[in-house]
Parts: sequence; structure tokens; C-alpha cells
Amino acid sequence: MTVFKPRLLPAVAAKRTHGDTVKTTVELPGELWRAAKIRAMDERADLRTVLIRALEQYLGQTPAARTGSEDR
Repeated sequence: MTVFKPRLLPAVAAKRTHGDTVKTTVELPGELWRAAKIRAMDERADLRTVLIRALEQYLGQTPAARTGSEDR
């Protein structure tokens, strides 16, 4: 049995750095998605920002701790 190992093309690999973002897809329960979307609208933010804040809080990280580049 052959194991598939995906690899990045050189042009794509060259673009990825420590500070880059990654696009992903997740399936959320409808009520959770709606609550997050409403929270985002209430805060005049986008859903992405609300999800980033929630994940940072869950992981115990601040934006400065996550990237490590703000103090430089």
C-alpha cells in the first residue's frame, strides 16, 4: 500500500512564513454559528475576528504571545 504524502509546490512553500494565516473549514452547530455571528455583529466585527478571539482565549494566548513579533 502506497502512502500519499502531499507536498507544497516551491512557489507555495516559499510564501508560507511563521506569521501567515491558514484558511480552514469547520462544521459548527447552527445555533453556535448564529450566536457567534450575532456577537460579531454586536461588536461590529466579522465572524473571523470573534473566532480568533475565542480560540486565543481557549488556548490561553494573547495576540502578542501568539506571534511574538509585537515587542520587536
